[in-house]
Amino acid sequence: MTESTPLSRRKMLGRIGLLAAAGYTVPALTTLSVAQAASAASSASASASASASEPSAASEPSDASTPSSSGPSGTGTDTPTDPAVVEATCGPENLNDPAYLQCVVDNGF
Repeated sequence: MTESTPLSRRKMLGRIGLLAAAGYTVPALTTLSVAQAASAASSASASASASASEPSAASEPSDASTPSSSGPSGTGTDTPTDPAVVEATCGPENLNDPAYLQCVVDNGF
């Protein structure tokens, strides 16, 4: 009787990798023959799209808008707002109060 030698770990992993690669590539290669360039259904849809309606005319452009102002109540300045104005509008500075922060954001401070 012949004595069989066990496979080494490296040879076993190589065979498993080869089987896995074959298992993933064979289905992809067998479905390539199923693809077709054109069918009756696709040519029918092409003729249906030829009878589509005409596009509508473009609308008139709208009037230009006025430049937006920065700062509270339309001051139009890009300089930092006076803290007294912020305090008069939103109350004393309290960054932990969500109502104060919302007032600052709403008024553009």
